[in-house]
Amino acid sequence: MARTPGGTSVTLADFLPFDEHHYREIWRKQIVRLLFFYVAPLVVAITYFTIQYNQLALDGQRLHLEAIAGSHASTLNLFLDERIINLENLIDEPDLLPRPTSELLESHLLELAQISEAFVDLGFFDLSGVQTAYAGPYPDLADRNYSSEAWYQRLRDGNQSFTVTDIYLGFRQRPHFTIAVKASFEGALVVLRATLDPERIYEYMRSLPDAPEVHVSIVNEQGDYQLVTPRLGTPLESSSFVPPRVPGLGSERIEIDGASVMYAYSWLQLAEWALIVQPVANGAGLGSSPSPLRIPLFGAPFVMVVFLLTLVRARKLVDMQRDADRTRAQLEHASKLASVGELAAGIAHEINNPLAVINEEAGLLKDLMDPTLSEPVDCKTLVPYLDSIQESVFRCRDVTHKLLTFVRRSDVEMQPHDVNRIIDAVVDGLLGREFELSDIEVVRNFDESLPKVVTDRNQLQQVLLNLLNNAIDSLQEKPGTISIVTSGEGRWVRIAITDTGIGMTQDQLGRIFLPFYTTKEVGKGTGLGLSVSYGIIKDFGGEISVESTSNVGSTFTVSLPVDVRKGGRSSSAPAS
Repeated sequence: MARTPGGTSVTLADFLPFDEHHYREIWRKQIVRLLFFYVAPLVVAITYFTIQYNQLALDGQRLHLEAIAGSHASTLNLFLDERIINLENLIDEPDLLPRPTSELLESHLLELAQISEAFVDLGFFDLSGVQTAYAGPYPDLADRNYSSEAWYQRLRDGNQSFTVTDIYLGFRQRPHFTIAVKASFEGALVVLRATLDPERIYEYMRSLPDAPEVHVSIVNEQGDYQLVTPRLGTPLESSSFVPPRVPGLGSERIEIDGASVMYAYSWLQLAEWALIVQPVANGAGLGSSPSPLRIPLFGAPFVMVVFLLTLVRARKLVDMQRDADRTRAQLEHASKLASVGELAAGIAHEINNPLAVINEEAGLLKDLMDPTLSEPVDCKTLVPYLDSIQESVFRCRDVTHKLLTFVRRSDVEMQPHDVNRIIDAVVDGLLGREFELSDIEVVRNFDESLPKVVTDRNQLQQVLLNLLNNAIDSLQEKPGTISIVTSGEGRWVRIAITDTGIGMTQDQLGRIFLPFYTTKEVGKGTGLGLSVSYGIIKDFGGEISVESTSNVGSTFTVSLPVDVRKGGRSSSAPAS
């Protein structure tokens, strides 16, 4: 058990190889990853369905507007057709020809007014275009010559038996339009004309179903209003809407004063008019654009729930990573202790020699200081013996320092290191005595031009110690050779450790990196060394590969990336 500076007890189970900043960084990365895999698809789906919903809503609005425009246009066509039939029936009356009186037209106008209040006056024209009889509120129009009027010429010279004019002011200087029919009497052309009040027609149009949802207007081919609500304009004023002739029924969207406006239109059959409908702002559903936030607002709770679950999941993953790091740290420490146990014999010899020197020098000093055995000595005589004792103490300290440096638990520190020097420290400092006592020749073939590798020195020492201990064990206490070769290949550094030991079978090769698997006798190995080493090198972003031939020897190759970062792999290791 250890105690922190603040006095809190820390046990082996509490130890973590990284500080909290490392786990906060993992937590942030996990959140980003989970958001990308879980929240991002949901946001994309909501965005897609929002676009689709808005498009369907706009299509529905467009089709509804077209249906209203087509329905109102059919109604207006029917209205005009009925008025034309009224006049055609009237011109065929026997009492109207050859030349009716104004009093007779008055009686017929009253009859027409009972049929439709839109009729304003009635006039009869002879072949010369003079209005010979008139009934209505403008008696001064009687005997007027209309032969130069466009509508009269079009009716006189055209093939159709009727004409419907645009709205115009005419002699009366009031907006009105004319429906005229022609007939032939004894080879002569006669024309019957009725003037209709457009306001009456507009009132009739406003009474139709769906009228409250839309603004209804009528324009001619030049885009001049024929009928229009005062909120949009006045008759004969130019309209912002000039619908195309083809198709006869359709819809368009235009920009007016920076605002996008949708309208639908339908061209009439009996007049050169287009009936236009556009949504009333803040109307009953039609005038208001589909809300682009409807689906996002509906999906927001789901996104929030997924986001909260993502936070919880990220925290659990970090906790799992922390537990895994803690377990791995414990395994690494256990592997270190096992390696230290294997070093015990060599360390004992390493320490016993200076202890023997200390014991011998201390005995001599004791004898020199005993007056019964020798004459009194001065201090200068004692200095060589004390120097020898101090030198032996320093030697013991160096041995224990190297051992404690290896065993001591410390935070992972990823820094640039010279791989060759780390190997020398393990071979000379920790295993030098073992190689000497076991009569093992160590051959070092280092590439001195290798770049420094970003790694954790303590963990890499543990890996090298595990591999060298395995190489020593494979020699089975017989003289042999262990070769250590370093080389570089691009951004990678390789460490190859080859022994001339007993080697391994194919079955053993397939399981050597499994935890607790060992080829040693019971009591001589934990089976953690290679497993822990494999995990450490994987964390460095590298690879461990092995080649072995039974009764010939084995080669373990460690490949490390130069720019490795703890906890992740920047690229795959080169083939060994």
